[in-house]
Amino acid sequence: MGSNAHTLGTWRLAFAAGLLLLPHAAASEAAGDNLCIYKGYTDTELARYAPGQSGAFSLSFLHSVSLTPVVDIYELRPAGIHQVAEVFEAHGAGLPSFAGDVGETGWRFENGKFVLEMDRQFDRIQLRIQREYLNTLHIADQTITLADLDAKSIGLQICGKRGD
Repeated sequence: MGSNAHTLGTWRLAFAAGLLLLPHAAASEAAGDNLCIYKGYTDTELARYAPGQSGAFSLSFLHSVSLTPVVDIYELRPAGIHQVAEVFEAHGAGLPSFAGDVGETGWRFENGKFVLEMDRQFDRIQLRIQREYLNTLHIADQTITLADLDAKSIGLQICGKRGD
């Protein structure tokens, strides 16, 4: 599958997505809490990360059909996790393909990428993890390969700081 080329493309897309949305994230209201990763649908905590002052984080992966990088961008807010954008190179099953998609607030094509701006709120995000799709969490200055957590599925949810 040319893993190195896909990995480089995914990191480039994640970086470009961050640059595209930096003004939006910097203006967001930081929740001041952490992002916790739980094993599957349980409350068994696998890891916890501080998002930094902006409250922003992103999840990148290879689309299972097009095998092109996708980056989903989120913010932690007092009301929950908000997905604020999705950046991708090619349309495929499960990706937005029309104006007016759920929570859509804007569409544009920039630097060879589709950028769907949105506002979708989640209490918890559930993900199926497969190493070949390079599921990765980008938070603050950290890059976490989610397959390294040794769980077939994970849940992401806002949690307090340790000791709260």
